Amino acid sequence: MSVSLSQIIEAAGLESEPTLTVTRASADQQPITSGRLVVLIDDRSSVSEALRHYPDEHPLRVIDTSFRVYEATRTSTCEELAPDAMALVLEPVPLFDVRHAPDGVRGVMDRLRDPVDGCPWDNAQTHESLRPHLLEETYEVLEAIAAGDPSELCEELGDLMMQVVLHAKLAEQAGQFTLDDVSEGIRAKLVRRHPHVFGEGTADTPKLVEGAWERLKARERPNRESVLDGVPRTLPALARAQSILGRAQRNGFERDASASADLGERLLDLVQEARELDVSAEDALRDALGAFERGVRAQEQEQRATPA
Repeated sequence: MSVSLSQIIEAAGLESEPTLTVTRASADQQPITSGRLVVLIDDRSSVSEALRHYPDEHPLRVIDTSFRVYEATRTSTCEELAPDAMALVLEPVPLFDVRHAPDGVRGVMDRLRDPVDGCPWDNAQTHESLRPHLLEETYEVLEAIAAGDPSELCEELGDLMMQVVLHAKLAEQAGQFTLDDVSEGIRAKLVRRHPHVFGEGTADTPKLVEGAWERLKARERPNRESVLDGVPRTLPALARAQSILGRAQRNGFERDASASADLGERLLDLVQEARELDVSAEDALRDALGAFERGVRAQEQEQRATPA
């Protein structure tokens, strides 16, 4: 076999490849992310399993028993592997191309949470320990939206998505639910709550849609004691106030503006005004604060540039 291996390496032009790896086709084959990989074929039935983590159109070379080399892809190789094929040469898979693998981000999380070969940090996490990370990632998404940077938003949404996938993996390992259950749950809810799109309902304005959504939610959750149940107490006060005022109004509970001198009541009046203007009170305050902060920093810079 040593002569054949030398001929394989020579035929593939890999004599000077410093990071060459040679292995036999097996079901637990993992994609390489650097260097090149030569996969020796002993059993043709194991080739599909050996390549299952590679992208569908990932390029590779097939070497036959006459040491001829021809170009192929993962898909074509799995479907049409010639009887005389004896080795495959695989290029590395850049990490960002993991999204094309059959398991995608789910496969990455499975590996990270592997109790033997996974990541110590990921394996140490619980739903409770991840709470501050989930909150931080959510705020980083909000920052990216405020910045108006699509590439930053894409990255931050990925970080937030990772939190969802990790929580789902924790639940799966506890025998509670899976990522598929999460995905199916929200798919079904979106269909149920949009009868004007997927059914016979009618709603042609955002406010009509909101009202129908609240009625459908109440019908699905008859055990809730109040229309305000479910508004998280951990929300920032302005955001929570706006959510509660909105739910109350959509369910027929109006709040009259206050003539009180109480600071809290006056703040609540402003939140109600924001709702009437269809503006997020939280975002409005954040934007105003950001403008003030920039002004202070500009004045500080001017002061530093001015000789004493």
